[in-house]
Amino acid sequence: MAGRLILTALPLLCAAAPSVARAAGGSAGGGRAGELGTVVLLVIVIGIAYVFAHNVVERLQRRFLVVSGAEYLLLGALLGPTFPAIGVFDNMTGIVPIIALAAGWVGLLRGTDFDFASLQKLDPATWRIVILHHLLPGAAVGIGAYYFFAESGLLFKPWEFGPEERRTAMLSAAALACFAAADSAEPFDLLSRRYEINGKLSSLLRNGTRLGDIMVILAFGLIFCVFHESAAGAQKYSPSLWAWVTVLLGGALGFLFSLFLAGDESDNSRFLALVGIIAFASGGAYFLELSPLAVNLSMGFVLVNFARGGHLLHSTLESTERPMAIVLMIFAGALWRPTDLQATLIALAGFLVLRTVAKWLASVIAAWGTSLRSDLFRGLLAHGDVTLAMAVSFRLVYQGGAADIAYSVVLGSIIINDLLAPRLLRGLLADQGEIQRELSESDSRTSIEVSAK
Repeated sequence: MAGRLILTALPLLCAAAPSVARAAGGSAGGGRAGELGTVVLLVIVIGIAYVFAHNVVERLQRRFLVVSGAEYLLLGALLGPTFPAIGVFDNMTGIVPIIALAAGWVGLLRGTDFDFASLQKLDPATWRIVILHHLLPGAAVGIGAYYFFAESGLLFKPWEFGPEERRTAMLSAAALACFAAADSAEPFDLLSRRYEINGKLSSLLRNGTRLGDIMVILAFGLIFCVFHESAAGAQKYSPSLWAWVTVLLGGALGFLFSLFLAGDESDNSRFLALVGIIAFASGGAYFLELSPLAVNLSMGFVLVNFARGGHLLHSTLESTERPMAIVLMIFAGALWRPTDLQATLIALAGFLVLRTVAKWLASVIAAWGTSLRSDLFRGLLAHGDVTLAMAVSFRLVYQGGAADIAYSVVLGSIIINDLLAPRLLRGLLADQGEIQRELSESDSRTSIEVSAK
């Protein structure tokens, strides 16, 4: 645990180094000392949060079957500008690279989830589940969200709805569509720490969530291409060009860094290499106003298939996924700003209803003429790290009006669905007869192990 805590704090300490130098430099001592104090406090907060998660939260999750995260969002909100009395994160500019690093970590992990060999072994039914359970919720929420932002009159009056407002409404609706399409494999991992699970359905749904993550991240990357935030006076390029830049940048960096990986590094050496790789790729994406998730996704797919020891990279990324998720949760809370309560609650209720109904409809259609169950949506309601990383990436680039409400809505949906999803999944697997027995503390597993009947 201590080793993982050091790994968690390491990127933050690296980010603190420039602040240390400036604080030691002299005259503007007050503000710079305050900046240094913020970074040091940040390291302490993240360290305490990880120790708490490892020793307390994981046991509570296993006991009560909840995917935790709300407490870290609340902690981040308390430390952010929303509560100026505390004001630890009043100025988020200096820690944006850390946020981009954490988001890029999720993208790279998803890119290394599936190599060519594993893709060829997928059950054909997986593609049916992935397409329907991601396309229908995304389309339903996207259309509904655009109507809400553009036509409801809660945000814009008809005479105020100009080209810029229309662009913001389309952008926010597209982001909510991606948030609705994403799901998570975390409930499967949580259940596997408490129960012995055997059967095809668990494997099918879990693989579907992982493959769906890839599709959603690519779709989310297109938002940054279509609604690219070019600097004032800069030449504007076509969305197709930015899309090519996103894919080729990640692919080129993947091939470049694969030359420097020997494949026999220690875990610590591999972790340090990944920090540098992801920081470079995420920094490039942030500089170009592109999605760090999509860039790192492309890079991860290249690394796992062409780099020596690509599967070891995936293992290292998985072992440090939880600390990076905590970083994302805390900063996601810090980036939140209060929005109009009535509009936000209406939007959240509509999001939850449309997403759930669309996933139910997708399950019914997917089961038509097949042996699949018609209630598979019960295992595909969680959001997870990909949704959180997309939300934070969206927040860093797009703000104001509809974008603020979209961000509040997705955070609310993450809290609600992640609390309910594990129990709904347990009911689905119990009905299917795939939960064999409850594991004791001595033989609990940290990752799902499914053997087909």
